[in-house]
Amino acid sequence: MRTFLSALAIVAALAPPLLAEPDWKALTDETAQILSAYAKIDTTNPPGNELPAAEFLQATLAKDGIESKLYPSAPGRANLVARIKGTGKAQPILLLHHMDVVPAQASDWSFPPFSGAIEDGFVYGRGTLDDKGGGVVQLGALLARVREHKRCARDLIFLAVADEEVGGAEGAIFMVKNHLDDIRAEAVWNEGGATIEGLLPKRPVNSIAVTEKNSLWITLKASGEGGHGSSPTANGGINILIAALSRIAAWERPLHLAPAMREALRRLGGAVVPGGAFAASHIDAPPLSWIVNGRIKGNRVLNSSVRDTISLTGLRAGLKHNVIPAHAEADLDARLLPDTNPKEFIAELKQLIADPRIAIEVVHDIPELQPPSHADTAFFRALEQAIEKRLPSSVSIPGMLTGGSDCKAFRAVGIDCYGYQPLLATQDMISRFHGIDERVSLDNLRFGVQVSYDTLETLCAE
Repeated sequence: MRTFLSALAIVAALAPPLLAEPDWKALTDETAQILSAYAKIDTTNPPGNELPAAEFLQATLAKDGIESKLYPSAPGRANLVARIKGTGKAQPILLLHHMDVVPAQASDWSFPPFSGAIEDGFVYGRGTLDDKGGGVVQLGALLARVREHKRCARDLIFLAVADEEVGGAEGAIFMVKNHLDDIRAEAVWNEGGATIEGLLPKRPVNSIAVTEKNSLWITLKASGEGGHGSSPTANGGINILIAALSRIAAWERPLHLAPAMREALRRLGGAVVPGGAFAASHIDAPPLSWIVNGRIKGNRVLNSSVRDTISLTGLRAGLKHNVIPAHAEADLDARLLPDTNPKEFIAELKQLIADPRIAIEVVHDIPELQPPSHADTAFFRALEQAIEKRLPSSVSIPGMLTGGSDCKAFRAVGIDCYGYQPLLATQDMISRFHGIDERVSLDNLRFGVQVSYDTLETLCAE
C-alpha cells in the first residue's frame, strides 16, 4: 500500500494542474500598462501615421521573444504580422485589430485624448475602445500562452493594420491584396460585436458579427437656374436639391431580415418566451410587420438592423446672400443590408428622385455582395463557449454590424471573419465609440483577456 501511495504522490507531483489559469490580476495590470503606452501614440486617421504604433507593438512582442515583421504600405504607415508557430494539425487563426483612430477634438474632452492615463479603474484615451484595446487583450492572451510554453494545434497570427477608419486601403485591403499567403487563416477574429446588456431581461447577449451592412456613399448634384437673389426662381439649384431630399427623407425602405439577423432574432425570441423564436424571426412578414413597424422605427439600432437606411451627412451651396446658386450638392451615407443589390438600390433611388437635373454620383466603388461568415465553425463554437464560461447566463447570437469593418477584405477572398470585442457594453460605453471621453475599464480588460485566452485554449487543443 505504501508503494502504491508513493506512486500516486509522484504522479500527482509531475502532472500539471488540471484547472491552472494565468494570474489574471497581474496579466490585466500588464495589459493596462501596454494599452496606456499604446494609446499615447497619436494615430489619428487621416493621416494615420501608424508606423510608430507598429514599432511599439514590435518592441513589445520582442520582449517575450516573439518575432514580427513590418509591412510598409505608404510613407509613415505600416502593418505588423507576428506568427506563433503551432504543430500544423489545424489551419491558422488570425487575431486582427487596427492601429488607427478617428479624430478627437481636445476641447470637447474632459481629459487629453492621448493621455493614456490609468485612473479610477479605467484606461483613458482615444483608441482604448476602438480598437487598440481590442488588440491588447488579444496580445495579453498570446503573451500568457507563450510564457506557459503551451503547444497549439495551429499557428496563431497577430495582425495589426493601418487605415481601417477610412476604408482600409493601406491596411487590411493592402495585406490581402499583396501578402495574403502571410496571413491566410481558417478564421479571422476582428472587432465588431460585443456583449450587450439590456436587450434581454437579466441575460447579456453576446453578438458575434458574421456579416455587416454595405456602405454606399453618394453625392447628389443638382443643376438649375442661378441669378440675383432679388428675383426668386423655383428652379434654383438649392430648390431642386431640397425637393429631392424631401422625397428621400419620406422614403421608407421595407423591413427585411438578412439570414444572420433572422437567426439572431430566432435565438433571442426563444430565450424570452416559449414560441418566441418563430415570431421574432418573422417580424418582416405581414401581419406581424404591420404591428411592429412603428416600434422598430423608434429604435435607431434595431431599425438600422432590419432595413436599408440613408443618412444626410453634408450640404454644399451658395456664394453670398444675394446670389441664387445654380448648383447644390448633398452627401448621403446609405447603409445597405448584406443581401441588398447596390445597383438595384441606385436604380430605385433614381426613380424616386425622378428629376434629370439631379445627378447621382457614387463616391467610392459600388460594394460587392459577400456571403456571411459561417456560424457553425470551430472558431464560432470556441468563442461562444469561452464567453459563456465567463458569463453563464448569457445568450450568443450571430450578429450583424450596421457599420463597416476590415472583415470585408477577408470575406472577399473566402475567409470567415468574425466581429466580437470582449466587452460588457453599456449604453454609456457605446456612446464613447468615436465619441468624447473614450475609456475602457480594467474589469473589461480582464474579461477580454480571459475570453481571448479561453478561446485560444479550445482552438489550440490537439
